[in-house]
Amino acid sequence: MFSARWQIDAKFGHKQTVLDLLKKWEREIGSQVGIADLEFQIMTGSIGAREATVESHHQVESLAQLEAFFAKIGKIDAHAKWGKEMEPYVVSGTSLWNIYRIVE
Repeated sequence: MFSARWQIDAKFGHKQTVLDLLKKWEREIGSQVGIADLEFQIMTGSIGAREATVESHHQVESLAQLEAFFAKIGKIDAHAKWGKEMEPYVVSGTSLWNIYRIVE
């Protein structure tokens, strides 16, 4: 089991917009690729983390399941459009994927 974590930093004053757009992605795009099966969560920095940081967590059974997820979203035109809509509100260069193996 793995936790796939996508992290971005919102520009100052735009964290709520980033959160709203991520929730829009969950509803409109994630729902097309089975996001409900991945225990999807949205988190923000609080204590010991940058307040501007927004993370989405996806729990997957295997790396193959994650690869299939990436392949599916890559074929959805709305995903590319959503990325362009999100871009003005995100600090450039902060997008980062971390994949953690769940041991317990």
